[in-house]
Amino acid sequence: MFVGAVIGLSILLPGCISAVKGFVNEITEILKETSIDFNVVKDFILNSVKELDWDKPVTSIKTILSRDWLTSLFNGCTDLVAADLQPYAQQIDAAVKGVVGTVKSLLILFIICCVIGFIGGYFLTGYLVRRDTARRPIWKFLLAMFIDSVITPAILFVCVWLFTMWKPSIIFSTLVALCLFGVISLLSAYLVHGVKKVKFGDVLNAKNILKLSLTNFIIYYISVVFVVLLCVIINTFSGILIGFSFVEIAFLVISINAESYVLGLVPKTVDEEQQPLAA
Repeated sequence: MFVGAVIGLSILLPGCISAVKGFVNEITEILKETSIDFNVVKDFILNSVKELDWDKPVTSIKTILSRDWLTSLFNGCTDLVAADLQPYAQQIDAAVKGVVGTVKSLLILFIICCVIGFIGGYFLTGYLVRRDTARRPIWKFLLAMFIDSVITPAILFVCVWLFTMWKPSIIFSTLVALCLFGVISLLSAYLVHGVKKVKFGDVLNAKNILKLSLTNFIIYYISVVFVVLLCVIINTFSGILIGFSFVEIAFLVISINAESYVLGLVPKTVDEEQQPLAA
């Protein structure tokens, strides 16, 4: 995950700096062609500041820092130069759209790098752990890889997206996600280890789903506590990055719990190579 984030930031930060520098240079060149008297703008700003009641400096400073006052000042400055900038409005608009589009593209690329790092970390950790859990044919390995490395992060990122849209949704989306992941884990474990060896109903039934969901709930919220503690002890950004690793491992543990359960149902005399390896 950190590798993905570092690669993403190594692209995002220089790209944004370069885009902003290019934007500033472009706007500077446009302004050179105008007949704007910046002294008028400067006088307007100074007069606006002087008009405040400086007998009460704290109140005046609060006013300057307020959104309404700054918006009013910006609109006043814009009105002063609007006529002179009108012939160049199209060029300025193109420059603004260009820098905004570049920053958006870089942000998307950063997110993609983080997602790839997340999936790669999940897959690598899962492979290192599962190779000591049970041998499996290549097609079963690929099936488990797809389910764990694609569907699992998808569920997690949907929960995060819903949280950004509506914060209380995290309560409901998490519960649904944990139940859904329990079902997916049992189904994946059955397809990988239990087909033709264990009855489908012995694996996927309401009792097992409820038990696994309860276990998932405990494991997941233990990881959430770690995330909160890390955010408090270190900082929010680092806490979230490290915390996502804890959550990733939590989902991996949940998945392996399901595999271990199904492996325990497989008769010892059936398909010896599917049995857990000795420690």
